[in-house]
Amino acid sequence: MSLKICTDELLLDLVPPSRIASVTFLSQEDAALKVWPQGAHVAVNHGTAEEILATRPDLILTDPFMAPSLRPLLAKSGARIVEVPPAENFEQIRAVTRLVARAVGEVARGEALIAQMDADLREVAARRPKKILTVAGWGGGGYVPGTGGLFDAMLTAAGARNVVRGSFAYYDVESLIAANPDALVHGDTYGGTASLRADQDLHPALLKRYAGQRVTYTSLYGCGVPQSGRVTRSLQDALLAVRP
Repeated sequence: MSLKICTDELLLDLVPPSRIASVTFLSQEDAALKVWPQGAHVAVNHGTAEEILATRPDLILTDPFMAPSLRPLLAKSGARIVEVPPAENFEQIRAVTRLVARAVGEVARGEALIAQMDADLREVAARRPKKILTVAGWGGGGYVPGTGGLFDAMLTAAGARNVVRGSFAYYDVESLIAANPDALVHGDTYGGTASLRADQDLHPALLKRYAGQRVTYTSLYGCGVPQSGRVTRSLQDALLAVRP
């Protein structure tokens, strides 16, 4: 049983649906099903105590940030609890993949996923562009991810530079234009969803300045999983097509 979307993704890559008691409801959103269509055939949970007790899994995957009230319940459930830390770079992705692979008894499958990620990263390294673009991760209501996180790790591997030098920043439209990145990169997890964030992105100044300099990538809910290697490769492909 997985209680977090990031452990859902690892679990769905490592074992067949028949071995999964449940994953989170997020794994049946369109964004997740594009990458893990097998999630449509697995029961879902909302991380509640009642669901955990009713499901009675052998193993529960979660993260270190679960609700404190759940900890004593999980301890009494009889299930083995594995807390999977977030992965913010490729070395950490290797570590969490091995952690979960060992927990579910699929070490060889875990190593195969890591090998595929590393092959993707070698291809990316071989195609690093000579011209380094400065990029802003945009479309999050003004939140722009900075250095030290997964987005920055993928961006750096792809041969681009993050406009934010620090952990993150909040930009309004004017601040973004003043920062003058060469391109805007959008995660597609909630692409096409009507929201004030989407309205902000339709500001005429941005439409004019970045008419041909927008890139969309599969953001995988921001989870550090082996599929991040493939995402980095597609991100690089899109950035190579940008003409600032």
